[in-house]
Amino acid sequence: MGIYTKRVQAVLTEEQYKLLQDLAQEQGKSLSVLIREAVELEYFQKSLLKQRRQALKQLLSMAAPVSDWRQIESEITQGVLEKRTKSKRSHG
Repeated sequence: MGIYTKRVQAVLTEEQYKLLQDLAQEQGKSLSVLIREAVELEYFQKSLLKQRRQALKQLLSMAAPVSDWRQIESEITQGVLEKRTKSKRSHG
């Protein structure tokens, strides 16, 4: 968690403020924490999810050659085994 150095002011209705106070009390949190969590969830996490979906869409649209899973798994396993063998030789 970062250090909070910036202040934001929002104006709420009496009803909104009371509802937030009640929620904060029920959850054992301060109003500030409740609002920071809401901003994080509503804006930052949704934005990050959107970016990840766009990146995935771009990856899936690439015309990259892809082998079948068994071949890929075999290549990964072989690479790990070769790395271990080299590591043992250099430490042995």
